[in-house]
Amino acid sequence: GNTCYMNSGLQCISHIMPLTRYILANKQVPDYNTNNPLGSIDAGLAKAYCELIKSLHFGKDDVVAPVRFKKAMGAFQPMFSGYSQQDSGEFLSYLLDGMHEDLNRIKKKEYIEGSEDFNRPDHEMAQEAWTNFKRRNDSIIVDYLYGQYKSTVECSTCPNFSITFDPFLILQLPIPLKKTKAF
Repeated sequence: GNTCYMNSGLQCISHIMPLTRYILANKQVPDYNTNNPLGSIDAGLAKAYCELIKSLHFGKDDVVAPVRFKKAMGAFQPMFSGYSQQDSGEFLSYLLDGMHEDLNRIKKKEYIEGSEDFNRPDHEMAQEAWTNFKRRNDSIIVDYLYGQYKSTVECSTCPNFSITFDPFLILQLPIPLKKTKAF
């Protein structure tokens, strides 16, 4: 089958050392969020990934076949259940999002209303947005892999504008079609 997208993605993620150390030390066990409707069934994706990492580091075999992990990934996101070619970036996005939800320390997510006061310093608005995000999303994935960007939208016909500070996990950067001179 064609699983090179999965192999390359797993190699990248397995070398995020704070995440790997967290798993090898079994620190994920109290964080399993087995009832999260946004995660996998019984946190199965995170459990299968952790089992895979442990077999890579502590296993006695020279070769590791991630059969249980692939099955768990396919159960979480059916597009990965077969052996057709897939996009490695999409795989990583679904894997990390699923891992975040399976390991989310927030067991009950409260509703949080955003502020409409745009006349404050950026650092205050950014901190408030991040604090609100963390009140619903707190995992090892957020701790090490999430970031935040600022978005400003201005009306072209009136003086109205909107500023938001949004979290991101994957930041896709386009490759320019034309050669441009950098600096």
